[in-house]
Amino acid sequence: MSSDAASSDDAQVGGIIDVESTESFDEAIAENDQVVVDYFADWCGPCKQQTPILEELSGTIDAPVLGVDTDEYNGLAAEAGVRSIPTVAVYRGGEEVERFVGVTGADEIRAALE
Repeated sequence: MSSDAASSDDAQVGGIIDVESTESFDEAIAENDQVVVDYFADWCGPCKQQTPILEELSGTIDAPVLGVDTDEYNGLAAEAGVRSIPTVAVYRGGEEVERFVGVTGADEIRAALE
């Protein structure tokens, strides 16, 4: 599927798509071949460094980039086993295939999508 098919509520081209509900997260993972998920918190300094990297990356890849606020959606983070933030996970075919903990460069994330 194309990167603009995150879900009917959250769809956009480019940029980080803020997860609005557990359901929208599940839909985006199920409806897209690949998804990049940024687990973050507003108070996290390294997360603030990760955000512009992911915003730039989102315009150059054929996969949506979802932002999961771990304070708001701690259940999603716990289900994914996220223990440190920022954590960037790459999902393919509905399953997590790669995980990066800490600030991660666009090239590393892009390589995980290839």
